[in-house]
Amino acid sequence: MAPPPGGKDKRIREVVDPTIEGHETFVGATQAVSGAVVIAVDNYDEQADGKGTGDVYVQDIGATKETPYAGINLFAPTFSPGNLVVSPGDVVDMRGTYQENSQIPSKPPIVFPPGSLLVQLSQPRATFRYETAVPQPVDIDLADLADFQKGRRWIGMLVRIKNITALDDTFVATKGRATTDITPQPADGFVFCGPKPAATLVNALYPTQSLNLKKGDKLKSVTGVVLFFCNLQIAPRSAADIEK
Repeated sequence: MAPPPGGKDKRIREVVDPTIEGHETFVGATQAVSGAVVIAVDNYDEQADGKGTGDVYVQDIGATKETPYAGINLFAPTFSPGNLVVSPGDVVDMRGTYQENSQIPSKPPIVFPPGSLLVQLSQPRATFRYETAVPQPVDIDLADLADFQKGRRWIGMLVRIKNITALDDTFVATKGRATTDITPQPADGFVFCGPKPAATLVNALYPTQSLNLKKGDKLKSVTGVVLFFCNLQIAPRSAADIEK
């Protein structure tokens, strides 16, 4: 009998979904996950310092809008065989520490806003299983990214958002990060982790600054990976992910 395509271990959503009974026991513990398809590999060094590449994003095979919490970022992964270089469409099994971080222990520490978390599988050992097609994006509402608890469902997943309006000119920081607000600033004016508390279109995987978006510019749709670092973000992978 052929083995199941998804493998025999947990799916990503069975680890990440905070509504699952006993979820709190998964945090900080080693988790085995099988049947995860690579949706993006960060080969774009937005800060041009050689440190901004290497992130790998994976999601459950067959993930849909009805199966949220199905994506995750791999932090400092290693691969088997050791010379494996993964690409979108590769299916892997993983074993690593599941983390939900409320802050980054830098000096000074970067503290995330109350109730929000950086979720990742830390230092996983990933084993290649087979190649498949890169999944189609899941259509989500832009409003989900204005609320962490709603947007958390899509972190690490490949999604598509339609009818986006740039709410400010694209801002390019001195270190090269480009951000464009796509949801309104919080009504209370609370600013955390820097000047961008709204959800943003970012250049983590592709140079979105080349779009030269100005306040009021509209995009028919943007496909990309949902990220979180201080705020929710969508990161397109290439020019093909952006429909003007």
